[in-house]
Amino acid sequence: MAQLRLLAPGVQAPKWGRRPVAVLQVAALRTERQGSGVWAVTVAARLADAAVGVPGDESVRGLRFFTVPVTETGSGDGRAYAAGAPMEAAGPQAGREPASPYTARIEDSALADTVVGFLSAFLGAGGAVERYLAPGTVLARPEARFAQVETLQVLSQGRPGGAGQDGATARVHAAVTATDVAGRTWPMAYVLTLTARDGRWEIASLATGLAASAAPRS
Repeated sequence: MAQLRLLAPGVQAPKWGRRPVAVLQVAALRTERQGSGVWAVTVAARLADAAVGVPGDESVRGLRFFTVPVTETGSGDGRAYAAGAPMEAAGPQAGREPASPYTARIEDSALADTVVGFLSAFLGAGGAVERYLAPGTVLARPEARFAQVETLQVLSQGRPGGAGQDGATARVHAAVTATDVAGRTWPMAYVLTLTARDGRWEIASLATGLAASAAPRS
């Protein structure tokens, strides 16, 4: 309660009565700036009944969403507090999937082989990563190591030139399934930029974030 008063001094605490609520998990989903030092923060809270035998129609179990007004304290140290009671809100709605720019199937087997070999090495299933990289390209490998990497699909933006054309570039989206040593499978996707040099394709960069999330429809 002391922590609640510190973070939300003017907010009334809920009263559970004989049916307390347990908060299993909380995560911030969206922050909207509404003025200088003022935000609306939407959080998802996974709730459960702390008491046993609660009827289904009276249960709070499940995922709920709340929007909280948050204001800076004005102390200049970046601290903020909940300026008012939360508002229960609807969950995020599914958006329309954007069209993927990766529509062309790879016809250059040398390009596909480079992508497959690089991702297998990058994820630890075998081989050295450096042999696939363009000069000056440095990519930090993930800590996890997988026993097997299966490349399911490689698509490109447009039709890339052949590897025999020095300076040719290709941007591809590769969907893979990586299997760890315990037999668990992890579906993943990578967006890679490749360049041609001396008759071979080399990895020039690996995209992250939104650039890598524009997955094509299968």
